[in-house]
Amino acid sequence: MGLKLLVNATEDFTGEFRKTANTQAQWKMNDSPSGDDTTLHDSSGHARNFTINGWSGTTASTRAGKLGKFFRFNTVNPATEKTHLRATNTGDFFTELGKRIVAGGWIYPTTYSVGTTFVPIFSTRSGPGNPLFYLSLRSGRLRNMLYDASGTLIYDVIEPDPMGVVLQNNGAYFIGTVIDLEAKTVQSLVCDRSTGDVFKTAIRSFTGELNPSCTADIVMGMYADSYYFAGGFDDWFYETDSNLTIDDLEAHFLSGLLANGADVDSSVDAISNPGSVTLKQTDGVYAESGVLYTRILDLGEGGLAGEGKIQLVGTVDAGITSISEVKTRTSDSLEDVSFSDWEAVGTDGVIQSPNLRYIQIQMTLSTTDTSMTPELSAIQIYETPKAPYSKLGYARPVVLSDGGIREAVLENAYDIIVTSELNGSDYLEFSIPFKDGKRSYLDNEKKLQITKDIYRIRTVTDDKGEDGKTVTSIYAEAAFYDLAYSEKKSEQTYEAETAEKPMAYALQGTGWSVGKITVSTKRSWQSTDKNALSMLRTIQSIYGGDLEFDNVNKQVSLLTQSGSNSGAVFAYRKNMKSIQRVVDTRSLVTRLYAYGADGMTFASINNGKEYVENTEYSSEIRVSTLDCSSFTNPYQMLEYTEMRLADYSKPSISYVIQVMDLSVLTGWEHESFGIGDVVTVDDKDLGIRISTRIIRMDYNVQEPWKTVIELSTKLKELGDSSASWEKAADTLSSSDLLDRQEMKDLVVNNHLLNSRADDGFSYWQNSGFEVDGENGASGNASFKCVGALNTTKTLSQEVYPATRSSYTVSASIVTENLKKGANGRVGIELIIEYEDGSEETRFVELY
Repeated sequence: MGLKLLVNATEDFTGEFRKTANTQAQWKMNDSPSGDDTTLHDSSGHARNFTINGWSGTTASTRAGKLGKFFRFNTVNPATEKTHLRATNTGDFFTELGKRIVAGGWIYPTTYSVGTTFVPIFSTRSGPGNPLFYLSLRSGRLRNMLYDASGTLIYDVIEPDPMGVVLQNNGAYFIGTVIDLEAKTVQSLVCDRSTGDVFKTAIRSFTGELNPSCTADIVMGMYADSYYFAGGFDDWFYETDSNLTIDDLEAHFLSGLLANGADVDSSVDAISNPGSVTLKQTDGVYAESGVLYTRILDLGEGGLAGEGKIQLVGTVDAGITSISEVKTRTSDSLEDVSFSDWEAVGTDGVIQSPNLRYIQIQMTLSTTDTSMTPELSAIQIYETPKAPYSKLGYARPVVLSDGGIREAVLENAYDIIVTSELNGSDYLEFSIPFKDGKRSYLDNEKKLQITKDIYRIRTVTDDKGEDGKTVTSIYAEAAFYDLAYSEKKSEQTYEAETAEKPMAYALQGTGWSVGKITVSTKRSWQSTDKNALSMLRTIQSIYGGDLEFDNVNKQVSLLTQSGSNSGAVFAYRKNMKSIQRVVDTRSLVTRLYAYGADGMTFASINNGKEYVENTEYSSEIRVSTLDCSSFTNPYQMLEYTEMRLADYSKPSISYVIQVMDLSVLTGWEHESFGIGDVVTVDDKDLGIRISTRIIRMDYNVQEPWKTVIELSTKLKELGDSSASWEKAADTLSSSDLLDRQEMKDLVVNNHLLNSRADDGFSYWQNSGFEVDGENGASGNASFKCVGALNTTKTLSQEVYPATRSSYTVSASIVTENLKKGANGRVGIELIIEYEDGSEETRFVELY
């Protein structure tokens, strides 16, 4: 996936002119002039500011419009007001004319400007020295005049009546002129905002040479202290040695018509904080919502090279502010009528509109707290080149550039195996002749694509055999393996959080983002993982579900169950070549010891035994020890040990079958299968008819009939360490049954916070209890309640326990002179809320 377009300039959101390297001045008119400061600043960086002449005592003002503020003046009597703008030439305005001079901007004429014979707009005729050009209106028609070094007029053209766009009182018009010094031609355009109409003048020639040493000021709205413009100016610019053409000016006008980041009538604001978009603020209060429209963006001929995706960059406060409802429309023309209907992007940002040259984007900014606003700083448009192969069977590896562009298809690759595991490994292996012409593309860390998955080459091995043949073997890991090399993650604590927050932190700064999360459980836990990949694996272990990595779009999802019930059936003599059922007791344990922090055992609550036993499968005593050094609670350690022994005390069963992928054949697409899918295996000779999930697959790309899949469970040793990618992520401190951090994360030591009253009633809801600061069981304090007839006293706390099939409630209780009334109860009440929203109440009597 490569970045096609970055949308982050203010002009992308407002529709204003976007300056180029050749822009000599740009006056956006967004200032707030006053009697003390009558400056309209130049935003090009050249400091060629306008000074307002005739500000005080006139109608001159800046007003809100479609492009932010605009300058309006001379609207009562131009002859007496005489307001105009002047940029004083410091001698360098026109020193390098180059190949083209381009000038343009918006005018908002009054009846006076439309009907008066001579109305100046953009002029160099007011000195000092000889002029260069003069742009004006003559009875509402555009007029261009050019001068040579002696001040002689060498070009003077008034557009015919009627002009292609007829100027009206209070209309909004973009006008521009391109003077080509090499071709010696002049062409102008006039564009009407209200209709979208564009009038291009004829291309006309001039003779002679333009004044190459003009030192005159630029004056807008006045000539000879006698002729004036009445109305408004906005967003004017001029360029020398410009690359712009008349078509570029037309594209600028058409592409910005609907952009509303500076529009007075919109509820979004792209002006106040340049480079970002927020909700509009009025008297310190933000709008509740607003729809942003970008300018029309040019993706180039042919549009995107493949699937397109939009990713927003900005800041939101979860549950308060948001940027949502992202939609696009596309066209191969800038004319509004040719655009497709607005379509919402997919949940993962995938563009649903037709793949055409031009695209426009809209989105909704909203807040539930009008003192806060979301902030959009950029829109990133990515493209994923369409893979040359849509199915894994018979595909070939494709070499990609760093930007995701296809460089070569490895047609002569062979022994192509894609190995993938549920919540585990994902890698690609193949060989290619050393003398193959495309061998030169295969360097370490180079990207490879096979169908929709992206891999990175880790090892390149060249072997020469006894027969003299030299072969290159490639081992490449899925793109998500790079997450193991993220910046070091700091220790994080999460209290009753869903998986979204820790996943977002894990991926922070990696270029990856959180995809879809369908696991809704909440967990309180502490992460000590050092990198993104290790933390993601821990999250999956704690919250459950399946991690799914989108290596193309760089997204990680956590799904309740990945894959699907594919309907695929593996049967002997149909698509199953062999089957192996393995019943393994090498890891069988019937007695399991456990030792917690500081050598703690659970003997005191387990009839004096430091171990648990399970002889349901075998009466033979087979002993092992479980490292629970992260545990400080014997009850939870006992529960956890019993849970582990339930797995270790019976054989592990797995099915390994060699199958043929029939889905590569026309008409058999329904027989496709993948990691996580539920499939059916049917073998009458072995008496097997099971539906189970695919947890590992060695897919033979070149010979799909040799694909090997593993179902149900993976064989593993008691002391088996994690897969190689996990070793790279974090070096484990031991090779125990379960590494210490995993135990710590799976079983939080005590779900009740402040359970010993050390912090008074913090975290508790109290009605009638008190804190005894001298008589504690495991600390200095405890909770105390003095009973009273016909009175209910409670102490309660809401907890979010870890995933488990059973739980333990323990407490140290002392009573003194306790007497119950007729309907009195003393005990612990548990209100259990299940994931489906149902509740169950249980009461444990203590007296």
